Amino acid sequence: MGLWRRMRDSLRDGSFGRKVLARALGPRWVPARKVLIDEYLAAHYPGERWKPLSAAAREAWVQHAPLFSQHAVRTIAYAGAHLGATALALNEAFPGARFVLLEPAPDTFRQLAANTAGCPSMSCLNLAAGASEGSQDFYLDAYAPASSLLPYETVALEEFPFLGRQAKTTVQVKPLDAIMLECGLAGQVDMLIMDVQGYEDQVLLGAGQTLESCAVVISELSLQPLYAHSSTFDSVYQALTRRGFCLRFLLNPLEGVHRQILQVDGVFVREPPRK
Repeated sequence: MGLWRRMRDSLRDGSFGRKVLARALGPRWVPARKVLIDEYLAAHYPGERWKPLSAAAREAWVQHAPLFSQHAVRTIAYAGAHLGATALALNEAFPGARFVLLEPAPDTFRQLAANTAGCPSMSCLNLAAGASEGSQDFYLDAYAPASSLLPYETVALEEFPFLGRQAKTTVQVKPLDAIMLECGLAGQVDMLIMDVQGYEDQVLLGAGQTLESCAVVISELSLQPLYAHSSTFDSVYQALTRRGFCLRFLLNPLEGVHRQILQVDGVFVREPPRK
């Protein structure tokens, strides 16, 4: 009788239809990201090799396995390595490569060095990659991943209101070609990763020789400039396609408060793939 009474009352007060829709369209179980990644790996990579990997390494495998299966990646240069999380995930998922990790922010660099201390394949340098050698102002944000050699555009603060608590310091900048020469790795870089908050054009200007040896370049691409004088999707795309790279994948779209996609990570490969 209780059920019928509730139905009668809801018909009288007009809430019956709303309650039926709520029951039909209400919250449903949605698999967690980790569950979806594991299901994908089980379907596409039968066997046990991926199962001991950490969650971060499993995600790296899903995103980058085609690159490492098609290209012999022995040396990775990473401009803007931050705390090393991505490098460590790649190293776990695809062991055997050597990393040169560049991070200009002093405190972040110290944490990067500590995080990678147990990885002999990783060399950490307290430098920024750019078009020429010298010292340059660096804008440190309380949200460290957004720190940059470039100041914010207004749109960045509108889309991400938690940004803007900044201090300024001075960092050392060198062309990537010069850095790799000093490391004894000139002409040996197989993969370049850039996470430099709008400074990609300047990194590429100082990386001509490095790009000649690269099979893969992974770069942030800005659909809307968040930093003053920032590189753009088009400027990075044009610079890399002129050098024989093809844009193959877009990953990790970044949205602001207005739900616009402001950045994506672009994966460029040299055509045809090297054997």
